[in-house]
Amino acid sequence: MSPTERRLEILAVLQAWPGITAPALAERFVVSERTVRRDVEHLRRIGYGIEGEPGRYGGYALAGGTKLPPLLLDADEAAAEALGLTADLGVAGLEVAAGTALAKVTESAPARARSALTAVAATTQADSDPRHHGSSRVLLALAHACRQGSPVHLRHRRFGVEHRRHVQPHRLVKVSSRWYLIAYTDGRDEWSVYAVARITRVDPAGGSLSTPPPPADAADFVRAFLATGPARYGVRVRLHTSADLARDLVRPATGTITDDGPTCLLSLGTDDLDWAARYLVYLNVDFDVLAPAELSTALHSLGDWLSRRHPA
Repeated sequence: MSPTERRLEILAVLQAWPGITAPALAERFVVSERTVRRDVEHLRRIGYGIEGEPGRYGGYALAGGTKLPPLLLDADEAAAEALGLTADLGVAGLEVAAGTALAKVTESAPARARSALTAVAATTQADSDPRHHGSSRVLLALAHACRQGSPVHLRHRRFGVEHRRHVQPHRLVKVSSRWYLIAYTDGRDEWSVYAVARITRVDPAGGSLSTPPPPADAADFVRAFLATGPARYGVRVRLHTSADLARDLVRPATGTITDDGPTCLLSLGTDDLDWAARYLVYLNVDFDVLAPAELSTALHSLGDWLSRRHPA
């Protein structure tokens, strides 16, 4: 590693671990402490604000407002950057921006990081189905509202009907390649989850809404909401297997598992009982339908269709 490369790496380390000592830097870069101190002094001379306590055990840190050179990435960080940009390739309206950003990052990255970026970009593919993401205009407007803490008016489709909602956005969460918005809806005393793909328009509302405390863990809140939140049907079945095995089979965003002796209970919400019937068969576990009664009808219909489609 050349002195210039080492000094750039030192800047990256100071950014990630403020207060790191000269001995620790020397050990990391396999140089003497004297070399580390010379590197730090050189960086200070060319304009980088580096604060440090004197003495052998004094630590270094970047001063506030210090502007770093771009793309101080190691191989792992480069791979993470590529994965994030690749995921954005699937957002309707952001494909070109994400693609050009990925190209610029790859072109200007150091050689040791460029190979990681190229490999990830070549071997990953984003979900390009716009139904999973919603438009970039909607997604970016929601992200801005979350950051600014400003209420908005939503137009939201459900069961083919468009509804208008006055909400206070809190967080955007991605679950299984789909974006969801956590928001407080005016007139309700609780936080709700909206599928971004069902939001057709976002308009600023102005003012502010008085809200209860937001969920402590946004991702857990979305997964629990998806599993048990408002839906046309509340499905409850008894699975004839252990709760531990059932939790390995059922994702938290799909349903919740409750211990019940040697068996367990699966609860989930769905608007499509035909899907629920197929899902239960897919689990390949013996089960009893507890609710709703219409699920048994859907299971019988599935069985009849399979018998006709694949006669003995």
